[in-house]
Amino acid sequence: MPYLLIATGLSAGLLAWILYRFFASKAKQQQSLEEKRQKEARYQKVLEKAKVAEREDKIFKAQTGHVPSQLSLAKEYELTNTREAIYWYEKAAKLDNIIAQNALARLCRTDIDDPDGELKSQYWEQVVRAKRGEAKELFELGQLLIRGQGTDIDVDAGLDKVREAADKEWLAAMLFLGDWYLSEFSQPHQPVEAFLWRFRAARLGDISGFMKTAFCYQAGIGVSKDSARAMYWLERAAERGEGEAQLLVAKLHNRDTMSDAAIAYIWYSLAYANGLKQARKARDGVVQQFDIDTILGVQNVANRIYKMLKQGGEVEAHSVMHLLDKLYDRSGYRPTEEMIDSIALGELASEMSTLQPIEHEQQAHNLPQRFDGEALSESSDELNTDTLPADAVDNASSQPAVSGYQQQSWQMSWDSLLSGGSAGQDKPD
Repeated sequence: MPYLLIATGLSAGLLAWILYRFFASKAKQQQSLEEKRQKEARYQKVLEKAKVAEREDKIFKAQTGHVPSQLSLAKEYELTNTREAIYWYEKAAKLDNIIAQNALARLCRTDIDDPDGELKSQYWEQVVRAKRGEAKELFELGQLLIRGQGTDIDVDAGLDKVREAADKEWLAAMLFLGDWYLSEFSQPHQPVEAFLWRFRAARLGDISGFMKTAFCYQAGIGVSKDSARAMYWLERAAERGEGEAQLLVAKLHNRDTMSDAAIAYIWYSLAYANGLKQARKARDGVVQQFDIDTILGVQNVANRIYKMLKQGGEVEAHSVMHLLDKLYDRSGYRPTEEMIDSIALGELASEMSTLQPIEHEQQAHNLPQRFDGEALSESSDELNTDTLPADAVDNASSQPAVSGYQQQSWQMSWDSLLSGGSAGQDKPD
């Protein structure tokens, strides 16, 4: 019996100890968990404060030109706020970051609240393409900047891009600069720069460059007035088949000597075959000076040149000019390659010996720089009534290379220049 009581007491004590240990352990675990939760809460607060501080620091850096921060913010907003993403990408793009520029090319057109979104995307696409340094892309980017298409207007930056393209011998950029420096947007006008860029285009064999360089010499834009030099560059265009140049060369030759009259007849005939109907009346006026043998001879020369121009391919430079020089004992301005290269580099002393300032600018302000004769329409089917091949009508729809002149202001017309300088010439119908 005593043993039973002792065993029962021991069992009760053991049970009590076990219960005590259990509840004590449970309380300790709860205390540990509470401490852990409090620790995690404190850590989370510190983390949140750090994140706020980090974001504030990122925004500060982004606002002060730190590109990685700008890109990071833009990426965060890209899925939730397109306008905000574009805002930060634009900041990075303006610092010449190509990642941001590509992102803008993609995102701007998706901004449905921006009516210019598509134009902005096109602008940034052009910015990215221009990074390759190709002249065409640089020129197109320059035009977008000058016009403010898809971006703010920035004439200076646009002209820099156009000059880069022109320096790479992109003809459209050269001609653009030649016109720009005489336009109302360039104040004061820079006639020497206009001449140089037109001359450089002519040096590369461009017909519009020939025509505009000739006009500079005839009008005295950036260089001395010099009809011989104007004649040379017009004839370079004329022997390339440019009908308006052929008509102008004929008008410049339409003077008193028989040789000049013969050359005028030839170029009038070719201009008429090119679709300029007014050339026929002028040609018929010139022919009155010739006897029948002279007429036949001149017509033969005209047909010979016509066939040269029609044989296919580009006529070799100076070939027609040299032929006329030989046949009619003609001499004139014939610059060497070295002379042309020198002028293109800006060495203009020889071109400015008699340069005088252009007066009465206002009088010339509204006159287009082009021949103001009758517009092209139907061409004749013959060079002259006896010998022209029937394919002369093929060029009737060709447009004159100087049609772009009508977009310029600070100029006068070819007619106004020629009206007082060519005795006995006919005015166009």
